[in-house]
Amino acid sequence: MRRGLAVFLSVWLAWPVSGFAAAAQQTGSQAPALAELLAKPYLWLFENAAELNLSPAALQEHRRQLEREKRQEKQQLEQQRRNLEKEIQRAQQTLRELNRQPATTESEKRRHDLHCHIQELRRQIGDLELALQQGVNVKYDNLFAKLRLLEEWPAAQRQWLARIQSGQAAERKFGDFRDIGFRNGTFQNQADDIARGREAIEELRRNGILPPEVEDEAIVRYVRTLAQRIAQNSDLQVPLQVAVLKSEEINAFALPGGFLFVNTGLILKAEKESELAGVLAHEIAHVAARHGHRLMKRATIASLIYQAAQIAALVLTGGVASVGTAYALQYGFYGLGLFLSLELLGVSRDYEIEADILGTQYLWKAGYNTHGFISFFDRMAQEKGYATGLSWFRTHPPFYERMAVTYSEILALPRQEQSVDDTSEFQRIQGQLAQIVLEMEKKDRDAPTLRKVYECRDNEDHSGALRRP
Repeated sequence: MRRGLAVFLSVWLAWPVSGFAAAAQQTGSQAPALAELLAKPYLWLFENAAELNLSPAALQEHRRQLEREKRQEKQQLEQQRRNLEKEIQRAQQTLRELNRQPATTESEKRRHDLHCHIQELRRQIGDLELALQQGVNVKYDNLFAKLRLLEEWPAAQRQWLARIQSGQAAERKFGDFRDIGFRNGTFQNQADDIARGREAIEELRRNGILPPEVEDEAIVRYVRTLAQRIAQNSDLQVPLQVAVLKSEEINAFALPGGFLFVNTGLILKAEKESELAGVLAHEIAHVAARHGHRLMKRATIASLIYQAAQIAALVLTGGVASVGTAYALQYGFYGLGLFLSLELLGVSRDYEIEADILGTQYLWKAGYNTHGFISFFDRMAQEKGYATGLSWFRTHPPFYERMAVTYSEILALPRQEQSVDDTSEFQRIQGQLAQIVLEMEKKDRDAPTLRKVYECRDNEDHSGALRRP
């Protein structure tokens, strides 16, 4: 699946940005360069920012440098796209010249090679378009968020700890965490959302864009048991229905009414059970707080999934106008999270913060290490390349406030004497799933598909025919 991305990822500019070394002065010594600090995890920065004593002038200069590098990176990618478009034009001109010549075995081989070359160039252009639309922004959003953390958290931490000590922190939003499962307000009438969630699932299946479910009983049982453990320690008031989807996309999403979808890519990417639990807790929080319902009161399911329907049509017709998007959907790498409406998923800046607070509380009540979600977010933020994090960060947008509020909630919750960070069962299931995914990929390789792709393998004939891989 990933082989089609190899060429595109070669254009990656190093993460984190390295072409500068704006240094901050630390009392009595030289602090690490800001570029080096921004490469560190969010959790490390929260725990150490107050000790760094960074210069405001250095932070401001670094921000300007990041803005310049972001513009330069986009310009470089734009130039690469223009170069690819010119190369396609040259290949098409050669095809026109071949059409004026008698057909021979050699000319047909040449035509076949040109078709394959154009197909690959179009795929690369599609990848570049996704990088320009989302990938570059995501990369720098994370860097700017960390820069704000270094700038603002030391003072915010002092104020927050003072509020905790004085008892004022109990007045924060959702400060009644000891009443989880018995709270009203935003958590009421969740059952009213079930019909809308079912309608959304039917629409996705009707368009043929919902990845297949994993059927291995042990894998499914493990994920459902983990999700149910969190749900039982949450404000969820409807039955939780869990499906494990076979997709490389590193993501999970929940639809209104208690429908939770967990991708195999997420399970394999998590390093420990608390990280997977943290993501599931965040998604369950969206459902419990009815974020999807609150964002889409006037919208219809058909309008919210219209973009996904368009992609399905593109797959059916073998179109190439947006071949990068079609390729991504067909092979499951970028993932469904790029096409689902954020309103349907309940994603907005305010609701992400709510889901972070509630998810942290649910982790705490379920007995898990409350660092789980931030730890996984760290992992995604430090991924190299644009492709891997596109879907994750579209449905979990990076910004400083959400990280700061989440870490503040961790500080405010009662200290856990013992908490679950990882289990041998998670490690066993993860290893088992890796083998299952490999076997599923082998089966998929020669299975029928709706999208027509030009055959470019060397061991096939060069008839120029379209095949269904």
